Amino acid sequence: MAEPDPRRTLDQALTSLIAMKAARDGEHTVTDQAIGEHIGKSRTTVWKLRTGQERNPKIETLEALARFFGVKVTYFLDDGKAAVADEQLESLAAARRLQEAAERGGVTGINARLGSLSPESLLAVARLIEQLDTPEP
Repeated sequence: MAEPDPRRTLDQALTSLIAMKAARDGEHTVTDQAIGEHIGKSRTTVWKLRTGQERNPKIETLEALARFFGVKVTYFLDDGKAAVADEQLESLAAARRLQEAAERGGVTGINARLGSLSPESLLAVARLIEQLDTPEP
């Protein structure tokens, strides 16, 4: 019996990117209509791609999606490169959470210091801030 192909499908890759962008920029930025307008395609085309109804888009469509989400087109073709990009996107999200937490506390200048931290350090600091930000029971 053949093993199932563990590779991520295009709709799974899009779902991942949409979730990350929605968390970063808001749900309104990742509607089928919003994505379609940015990549020059209809919302129906985006819906078909997102739901797996369309599995073989033109390379131009993949390139437009990659530009929209800020990843390389290889994100859709290479699971290893997608994993690296996911980690980088999570690091950016962590940096944003850190900035927002600092600003809520009246701390300024935190962005100037972020550039010298490794992605791992950024994640560690963000997680620490999230733990400290959690109300005590």
